[in-house]
Amino acid sequence: MSKKVQIWSRTISGHTHHLEVTGEIIRTFVWTVDGEEALTRKTADDRARLESNAHGSLLVIHSGLGTPRRATYFAPGEDLAGMTGIGGVDLTPEPGSRAAAYERRVIDHPKRYALIETLGGAAGVVGGIVAAMVVGWILARVSLPDIDLPLPNLPDLPDLPLPDLPSIPWPSIPWPDLPNVQVPEWVTWVANHLKYVWPVILAFVLAQGEIKRRRKHAEQAALAETAEVAAETAETGDETRLSSPTTTDSAATTEDSAATGADSAEPGQRRGL
Repeated sequence: MSKKVQIWSRTISGHTHHLEVTGEIIRTFVWTVDGEEALTRKTADDRARLESNAHGSLLVIHSGLGTPRRATYFAPGEDLAGMTGIGGVDLTPEPGSRAAAYERRVIDHPKRYALIETLGGAAGVVGGIVAAMVVGWILARVSLPDIDLPLPNLPDLPDLPLPDLPSIPWPSIPWPDLPNVQVPEWVTWVANHLKYVWPVILAFVLAQGEIKRRRKHAEQAALAETAEVAAETAETGDETRLSSPTTTDSAATTEDSAATGADSAEPGQRRGL
């Protein structure tokens, strides 16, 4: 299978959804339901959303480097959940694909995945700070030319007489003395650096949510496989039971033949043969 082709599929509520994605930068999404084309779209968005009035929607996520992550189906009416990326049912990636390998890594090494995602959020914060420092350093060492722009001489505006407004006696409200509350230093530090801490916390929370989603999908796939094996076993047992009366009939025929032979032998014995 080509690395530029990614396939997801799954049967949901009696309908088989099949998604095929081709391309790396500008991707082509072909979504079919029960073998009939539901939607075809081209986009370079890493969070592509495929909308169908009849079948619901699909949210297909790729990494910033173009690696396929997951395809999630949302039934009609789950628009809010689809926009936030919460809920839905994940389609199953084709075995041996990059999306399947990614899902396996998340399930097998959840702590490493969470650490990588959290460090990625921290790297984004540090990268933004370093970029701002570099830009400031460059601007501080570049001498910009002074440009004199000829500005027109505007006339002085006349003083407008303002009326004397009456003084309103507002009532004095006695406010109680509030206690002096000391905020812990770590709370003050977090409040002052929230714009730097928040992306890291968000990356960790999203990583935990992705781990739970992947585990749930793996459990559902295992249950579906177990149910399929049980159904095949039950079907095989039914076929075995259907074929067993033939054996019983053969045994009954053999018993009848033996009884007939015994009955025919008794008169001969009475004649002394």
